[in-house]
Amino acid sequence: MFIVATQDPRTRGNSEGPDSGAEAWGALLPIDAGLTQAQADRQLATYLAGVQAGEPLCIRAHGSDERIGDAAADAKDWRWTYKKLAWMLATHLTAKPSVVLIRACAEEVTNFPTQMVVHLESNWPGANHLDGVVIYGYNAPVRISTPIPSPQQLTKNVQVQPVIVSL
Repeated sequence: MFIVATQDPRTRGNSEGPDSGAEAWGALLPIDAGLTQAQADRQLATYLAGVQAGEPLCIRAHGSDERIGDAAADAKDWRWTYKKLAWMLATHLTAKPSVVLIRACAEEVTNFPTQMVVHLESNWPGANHLDGVVIYGYNAPVRISTPIPSPQQLTKNVQVQPVIVSL
């Protein structure tokens, strides 16, 4: 499953392009542009609940070490902190995905997915569906046009770093 969690038309359009790499992740599910944060939260929760056991999951957005979503910080922009996304994965994702990729830029090696996993392990030890799942993320800016690696190529991609959920 490939979820697009930004309203940015360039990122959304690139995700739908034939050279994006998104097709390797399964269904392309953009969150509807123009929703409020609360509405976007509900749609993301619905998408997460639809992930099947063994299915790969990619969430594409703009990002930093602290949050993903839209690039700007306007009132209408979406934002998911690593704490909020950890909570959403623990409570709305009910099946164990094969792998997770957070396709958003980060600024340091201690990237968004690493912080998310540490928060998840500290606060939701009963989220057994995530035990052993490898979550990949970036620690550097990546151009919008850079293709998303397939789930099978993540271990060979030097742009992403893995962190394993251990509950």
